[in-house]
Amino acid sequence: MVSRLPTHAVFLISLALAASTLTGCAERKIYPVSGQIVDPDGNPVTEIKGAAIEFESLDFKASANSSIDENGNFSLTTQTAGDGAHVGKNRVAIIRAYVGPENPVPHVIHPKYEKFETSGLEITVEPKTNVLRIPVEWAKRKK
Repeated sequence: MVSRLPTHAVFLISLALAASTLTGCAERKIYPVSGQIVDPDGNPVTEIKGAAIEFESLDFKASANSSIDENGNFSLTTQTAGDGAHVGKNRVAIIRAYVGPENPVPHVIHPKYEKFETSGLEITVEPKTNVLRIPVEWAKRKK
């Protein structure tokens, strides 16, 4: 004599197996991205401490960001601290720091970097740990 499982039990077991198969095959889409903002000569831009860098994924319509430290370094976050950015092409913006809600610090690097549309910076995040050096131009300085 063969005993049979109730129909709802068979359904639940099938659902659990399908879910575990799908999660096991899920492709990772966020990879570590860190780096340094450098001047045209390759030197760290140390004058932008407190500024922010933001990556905008062209494929996933999601963003990753980080503050920039006193050595021009950053480590991007999308969902959890330091997890990185989405794989594929990303537009990049670098937004200067503010000393108050309506009081930005003077431009140190060219103002074009503050908007994705004008920065000219596009980075392809690869499915690995990405360590970048992002060259930027200085803002025009008064003589």
